[in-house]
Amino acid sequence: MSTGKPKHYQKLQEMYPELIAAAEALGKAAQEAGPLSEKEMHLVQLGASAALRSEGAVRSHARRALQAGATAEEIRHAVILLTSTIGFPTVAAALDWLEKVLD
Repeated sequence: MSTGKPKHYQKLQEMYPELIAAAEALGKAAQEAGPLSEKEMHLVQLGASAALRSEGAVRSHARRALQAGATAEEIRHAVILLTSTIGFPTVAAALDWLEKVLD
């Protein structure tokens, strides 16, 4: 049965269960520390992922933002807003990665 997590992540869970559990607990604590909705949290994390040029994280947070109720337009806008901060080439790359999720 698939967990929905990438195979590499599943392998890391098998190899380092305590490390991954700690990382997941930290993420959960961060989510619970404030008032943002699940959708808003994934849009913020999407922006950070684009800034870091992390294709896998961009796709992951786009998928999770969709599951949390974000529209494709909201997801694209969250990345387009970064143009003056992270530069057009980085935004263009992130938009390309998003289309593979939004298609």
